[in-house]
Amino acid sequence: MTPNPSPSAGDDFDLDFTRPAAVAPPPPTAQQLESAQKEAASGGRELEKSGYYVAIARRATAKIPPRNGVRHSLLVVEDDPDLSNLLAEIFSVAGFEVHRAANRAQINAEVNKPILPDLILLDIVLPDADGMQILARLRAHPKFARMPVIMMTGKADPADVKAGLAAGADGYVGKPFKMSALMAAVNLVLGRA
Repeated sequence: MTPNPSPSAGDDFDLDFTRPAAVAPPPPTAQQLESAQKEAASGGRELEKSGYYVAIARRATAKIPPRNGVRHSLLVVEDDPDLSNLLAEIFSVAGFEVHRAANRAQINAEVNKPILPDLILLDIVLPDADGMQILARLRAHPKFARMPVIMMTGKADPADVKAGLAAGADGYVGKPFKMSALMAAVNLVLGRA
């Protein structure tokens, strides 16, 4: 079956991050901006106190079951191979199935697999992509509109946090981070906490 090239609410078409977006995502609403401003201000105080964001994650309203029926799957979008390997190892030991992507082509391959990840850890600064644009395209796509996404990035001033949360991120963890803070954010967003 050939996928329908124009999205609508019931379509199940693939994403392609190698091509520009056909339509720009709508700007955040005033309510989204206000909520994101409050969360970013809270994170800014935490950053000043400890040097990293620890708890900017939205608690799931209910536990999100694994899509594969066995264990939760994460897609780690990170171009630093050492950090990507470390995250894969730590989350695997914690019982997660981990997939990785470092550029647009790899992101395409991962998000267009038959079984989607349960959560995406998304860096903003990638060699051939902008994580904020990826987030916007995910949120505009019916298949990914509600998929949990946590921004995991070195861009961690309050304005960046506000922009990420307003764009639809479920959490925002600034680098450098404590692994326990990232794990806590993932568990909170999946309703495992």
